[in-house]
Amino acid sequence: MNEFLNSVPMEYYSIFIFASAFMENVFPPYPGDSVIVFSGYLLASEKIGLVSLITAVMAGNLISAIIMYYFGVELISFVRKKIKMKFIQEILDLKHLTRTHDWFNKYGIMAVIFSRFSAGIRFFISIVAGMVKMNLILFISAFSIATAIWNMLLLYGGYTLGQNWEQLLGYIRLYSGLIAVIFVLVGLLYLLKSKFKRKSEII
Repeated sequence: MNEFLNSVPMEYYSIFIFASAFMENVFPPYPGDSVIVFSGYLLASEKIGLVSLITAVMAGNLISAIIMYYFGVELISFVRKKIKMKFIQEILDLKHLTRTHDWFNKYGIMAVIFSRFSAGIRFFISIVAGMVKMNLILFISAFSIATAIWNMLLLYGGYTLGQNWEQLLGYIRLYSGLIAVIFVLVGLLYLLKSKFKRKSEII
């Protein structure tokens, strides 16, 4: 990546960073955080301006998040029509969706904010927010705040470490993995709690 970007004319850096920020929200395996850290190094090397860099990062993230939000809005009706598997249909049962909607009404803002700090979870949270039709203004506001905080940390790390920016990536991978595990465990506990609650209601 270093060799590639060194061969790119300076005026195209913003376009590349915008595309990178966009891709990380629509294609989770894409190493978006790595590019942001490297962008901090580019900033320290005076190969890109601060305003251009922040604009590219925020615009790419917000546009892709809104697209995935609306993808989530349309996802339920599409799956109900096209996928007839019983397991899938049970997940999309009105009771399940109502519980998810109620949970998002209570904790949606915090879920959007904290999900931004894990590469794997941030992809799904935009879709889920769309599925439960979370207020779009609240979603954009929470997402913007979290995106600004997280990316500023990454940019600062890349800026401070300079040519040694890659040292930060190992810590980011470890951190993201831990956050993802925590989210999965919380999700499993929520599903188990809902299952036992349904059984007790039947009894």
